[in-house]
Amino acid sequence: MRKFLVLAAAAMMLASGSVMAAETGPGCGVGKLVFEGSKGILFQNLAWTTNVYLGNIFSITFGTSGCSADAVILRDKEQEVFVAANLDQLSQDMAQGRGEYVNAMAALMGCDSSVYATFGEMGQQRYGAIFADDTGSEGRVLTNLRREARANPVLANSCNRLS
Repeated sequence: MRKFLVLAAAAMMLASGSVMAAETGPGCGVGKLVFEGSKGILFQNLAWTTNVYLGNIFSITFGTSGCSADAVILRDKEQEVFVAANLDQLSQDMAQGRGEYVNAMAALMGCDSSVYATFGEMGQQRYGAIFADDTGSEGRVLTNLRREARANPVLANSCNRLS
């Protein structure tokens, strides 16, 4: 199923002339947060594909991930969706203490980019507590991650979406 989704996203990406012509990228969504600061058509397409895979409609509807809307912002849902869609990759990056998924999670938790390295180090040091349950429960992982980040003095002062 995952291979099908990747192939479908790739086909849509190739068929979309407007995405390839855009200079500013996808505009908003989780894809923009994950690939923010990256330049070039490859990163624009990866951001767009991430938005397609994670459902940019959610971001637009609820005004999250830099998308504007008149609805109530549901920030917690954005974090939940990201963890659910990227649990394996987030786990791998956390084990290494760095990576795109760690940085994207830090951004979703409202951390200043200056503390992304600290966020990664905390994830690596507290990996056992964050991923304590080997059941794959995204909700527990997110709850544990928030708890561990709040316990870190630097992150508690620099990240504004830890609750």
